Amino acid sequence: MTASLEPEKVVLSDVRIWLRESVALLRRKYWLYLPFSLGFFVAAFKLQMFSYITFFAGLILCQAVLAVTIEIASASDHSQPVSTQRCYQALLNSILTVVLLSVFYVLMWLVAAKVASFLVVDDLLGIDSGPPAISFLQWLYPGTISLFVVYIGVMITTLWFLLPLTVFHKLSLIDAMKLAKRGEQKNFVVIVVASYLPFSAFFVLFMFSELALAVAVACLPLFGIYLYVSYRHVYLGRRENAPVRVRSREMASAPSSG
Repeated sequence: MTASLEPEKVVLSDVRIWLRESVALLRRKYWLYLPFSLGFFVAAFKLQMFSYITFFAGLILCQAVLAVTIEIASASDHSQPVSTQRCYQALLNSILTVVLLSVFYVLMWLVAAKVASFLVVDDLLGIDSGPPAISFLQWLYPGTISLFVVYIGVMITTLWFLLPLTVFHKLSLIDAMKLAKRGEQKNFVVIVVASYLPFSAFFVLFMFSELALAVAVACLPLFGIYLYVSYRHVYLGRRENAPVRVRSREMASAPSSG
């Protein structure tokens, strides 16, 4: 861990700035983000055919999509073309986090499945109607908006800055977790507001309206950008986006001022 990555304290009003700057970055490359988001949901839907490994594969997919989205956000912020090499490096840097956190989530799911198995009447009566935990927890499957809800719900209650740190820096998982935790501890109230309030609104929509799917498709990239913007402010000290650079050809063709 380097001194330049030492997190700084921000204020509650910065959350509004983060949202504003996230939307601004989204607009710069929305033509790329939307197909990317749609591709994620198509892939998640296809994962349903893999039965018991579906949830594990879906969590890895969520992590991978967000890792690439965070890198695209950085490219947009610096007015750079999106590079497949940089996206690959972002995935490479975060691969251990992807795998270990996915294992952690699956272990949580298995605990929940065990609890759920006691709540299934057929199981209590000794009637074999298939794996009760699997049938009871179908809402956890990829291919539905539910996986995204569960993934984000667990993520915002663990380490908010962990994924951006592993995308941009070659830190050990332990060092990245410690650094992420320090950033959250310095800004506990800010991170709670930044994470829980938007997620709570989305969760309510998910519970009561089918519009949640459309909202998730549209806003999945925004979540990755939001993570990037908050990380950039807390760890790099820059609250606002860099201005869009004028292309060198346009600058060369501009009339001189004397």
